[in-house]
Amino acid sequence: MAPQTMSVSAVLARRAAMSGTDRAVIADDGNCDFAGLEAGAARMAGAFADLGVEPGDRVGLLLPAGLGFAQAFFALARLGAIACPLNTRLGAGELADIVRLSGLRLLLHHHQFATIADAVLVACPDVQRQEFDAFNRLAHPAHVAPHYNCQPTDPVLLVFTSGTTGRPKGVVITHDQMLWASWTMVPTLDMRPGDVHLLPVPLFHVGGLSFLLHCVHLGMVLAIPPRWESEAVLTLIEREQVAHFFAVPLMLADLLDAPGFAPEQLQSVRWVMGGGAPVPVALIRRFADLGIPLLQTMGATETCGPGVVVDAANAMRKAGSVGRGFFHTELRLRDENGNEPERGAPGEIQLRARHIASGYWNDPEATAQSFMPDGWFRTGDIGVMDDEGFVTLVDRARNKIITGGENVYPAEVERCLDDLPGVSDLAVIGLPDPRWGEIVVAVIVADGPPPALEAIKAACDGRLAGYKHPRRVVLRPSLPRNATGKLLRMQLRDDVERNGG
Repeated sequence: MAPQTMSVSAVLARRAAMSGTDRAVIADDGNCDFAGLEAGAARMAGAFADLGVEPGDRVGLLLPAGLGFAQAFFALARLGAIACPLNTRLGAGELADIVRLSGLRLLLHHHQFATIADAVLVACPDVQRQEFDAFNRLAHPAHVAPHYNCQPTDPVLLVFTSGTTGRPKGVVITHDQMLWASWTMVPTLDMRPGDVHLLPVPLFHVGGLSFLLHCVHLGMVLAIPPRWESEAVLTLIEREQVAHFFAVPLMLADLLDAPGFAPEQLQSVRWVMGGGAPVPVALIRRFADLGIPLLQTMGATETCGPGVVVDAANAMRKAGSVGRGFFHTELRLRDENGNEPERGAPGEIQLRARHIASGYWNDPEATAQSFMPDGWFRTGDIGVMDDEGFVTLVDRARNKIITGGENVYPAEVERCLDDLPGVSDLAVIGLPDPRWGEIVVAVIVADGPPPALEAIKAACDGRLAGYKHPRRVVLRPSLPRNATGKLLRMQLRDDVERNGG
């Protein structure tokens, strides 16, 4: 029987009633139990209401991850308003585009972001602005806002995608979808009441906010480091006896490579989850050697976080795969004609679940392209499925290289070159060629004498078809990546085309 849908703020109220004195949040800007989290959210809801925020209004949150962010999110949910978490790493022009697209009623910002907020408001003068410390002083314990009678289909989140491929799109997520994201994760992962979950990823990404709700839903403690510093994070993990966490591969490698790292610092950790970029098999093996399964996963803003995952029992056996659907998440592959491909043949990864978003904000054309009428979401990722239903990511459909009429997916070439000596980072791109249409090019960041093209081709021999072998090598001091470590492939391709190498 399906669980009864509650509003996001009602979940916090229920948890506070059941586990009020249990620890809820450990953060740089304050610690609190569940009763304190609920009381803070209720006070902030009153302050938002005093500023004129009403159900359906969008409120931008330009805040660092921490207790204040968590309480502001639940406060807006309590009012029936829509939280629009803003990426603190974006420039003023990028933020102004999001502010205009979302039609914000209010921008709530931390004082450390005052300068960029000034610049955004110059471009968007009609948006109301409030600095967080001043706002917090408006939140009186005696003045709390009642719970708005939210419907399951009411939006609670508006999260903008990174926009690495063009104009950013606002993903609309409802109360029902956020709760179902939690309901699909709880029976899939080993999470227990009282566990301490480390959250090193930003709360302005849906993955971070989803884990905030998972912790409240299940009665877990959320530990939020003020910034990513591997030694400080290891100290936090050991001190608070962290049980599990999600991080991008670069962060996970940082932990194991931290000066003075000792395995006992991770003794309390039952599992870690890697995503946001492909997880190298060598990294999965390093965690396995410590007795910690590294769960590979793939999701999206549009899936409210969860999509597919390799569970702990299969973490090493299925290393290199991104997994099967979460417990309440359907998974299928479809070829370019919309048909199911033969087993082992590539197809687009598509997902269907109650936690899939409603669509894109005021963008019916983009919504129709990605969200199918029968509920399937087109991820745009290409994968192959094995006989057990585990999918291995091949690449993004838009990254496909067509050379001599044959399709090449960069990710499969990158996996082949993953352990190449003398290489600290690499990416594969396609560049125009008058004869072949495109050629395969390896862009390398070397940590010593760079490998010659012949060595790169030799690494591909017997593993990849000849037309997939790189025909050119380009050296770069670093590769462009976004805040989550995801490769900005289009930016890299433009750079190589423009500047050569």
